[in-house]
Parts: sequence; C-alpha cells; structure tokens
Amino acid sequence: MGEHSRDPPNRFFTLRLWPEERGEEEAVWRGRIQNTASGEVRYFQGWEALVEALLRLMEEDRVEI
Repeated sequence: MGEHSRDPPNRFFTLRLWPEERGEEEAVWRGRIQNTASGEVRYFQGWEALVEALLRLMEEDRVEI
C-alpha cells in the first residue's frame, strides 16, 4: 500500500436549536445551521429538514472546492 489516500476536507457548522410551542403539549423543533467557512445560513423546522439543510450546505460547499 504505497499510495496514501488524502483525508477529505473538513466542514464545520454551527447549529442552534429551539422548541417552538404549537399548543399546550405540542412543540416542533426549529433551528439554524451555518457553514462557518462561507457564512451561508439555512433555517429549518423539524429533524428531516435539518438533514436536508445540512446536505444542501455540504453540496454547495463541495461545488466551491
């Protein structure tokens, strides 16, 4: 194994989460994710939307590399 693979570039994000009350016993999680290198920000509501926002930020960052 003379050939070494390079480590993929790291990506750093900040994530802020907060519950938003929707009724007496109902809350939905909302949040903000930011790519620390580019400053790009995405807001989301719910866990599935967090994953989608993160994937979009990573895809946009990959295009710039």
